[in-house]
Amino acid sequence: MRLSPVRAKVSLPNGYCGAPIQTDCEYANPCLDCHFITTGDFLDQHRRQREETRKLIDDAEKAGLSRIVEKNTRMLGKLDTTIDALVQAGPQQIVAGGKVTDLDATG
Repeated sequence: MRLSPVRAKVSLPNGYCGAPIQTDCEYANPCLDCHFITTGDFLDQHRRQREETRKLIDDAEKAGLSRIVEKNTRMLGKLDTTIDALVQAGPQQIVAGGKVTDLDATG
């Protein structure tokens, strides 16, 4: 599946950054809700990341690390939203910002 070069600026391990090219993003990993774009091609990676995040939450809860629990619980919610949207997306659709959208006509 191809994305329009207008939308996909930077390739990430589980999708693409769709932030405007002028954006100087300081984050090394996608936050899953900024300008994050993904497709069904990355569904397995998102599912693995969800399982790893659940484990981090469980371990942090056992260790009493509330800030780590809080941050990873937010990430888990974003992953669940992304995964649910990917499951609903059709073959000519992408997920951008957690919502299903059609590919660009030029894509």
